[in-house]
Amino acid sequence: MMFKLMAPFYDWFIKASNIDHSGKVAGWLAPVEDMELLDLGGGTGLNAEALSKAGAKVTIVDYSQAMLNRAAAKKMPVRLIRSAAEVLPLPDCSFDIVLISDAWHHFRDQCGVINEVRRILRPGGRLYIIDFDPGRKVTRYIAFFEKLLAEPVTFTMPEKLVELLKTAGIEGGYRSLRFGQYFYSGVKQKP
Repeated sequence: MMFKLMAPFYDWFIKASNIDHSGKVAGWLAPVEDMELLDLGGGTGLNAEALSKAGAKVTIVDYSQAMLNRAAAKKMPVRLIRSAAEVLPLPDCSFDIVLISDAWHHFRDQCGVINEVRRILRPGGRLYIIDFDPGRKVTRYIAFFEKLLAEPVTFTMPEKLVELLKTAGIEGGYRSLRFGQYFYSGVKQKP
């Protein structure tokens, strides 16, 4: 419900909140040219637009049709799929890169999402997650307002996320960003 209401204002809100990383994301994920890239929970396509301009072959998967409609209106060369993140209608080992930006804490079944990401990533594929650190004060405010809107709020400590993903065969680490966010980067280990 929250994203149906926010869809018309989402891009403006992200930019006004100063948490828009679309200008930097292609560099953070480099190389992306000619890579199959899944923007999971990609919403209106803020990051997808920059990544497709950098040469990535982008697919956005989001559960909110209203957000996907906003992405479609941008006429970007990306594929749009409406789906829950826990049951992706995508083939095994079909992506080089998965990006989850400001969506991780909205997933109700995070273990299910991890299993799906591992399934659709190619061996040696890269996973990137940008989310809010629950140990930071700003995140507590965000959680309060999102709970008021009946959104699932499952913020994960970055250290715990590193361990969860390592258990699933994705090795990585994180670094802190501004405004209480962190940036996780990991690689799917070859079997």
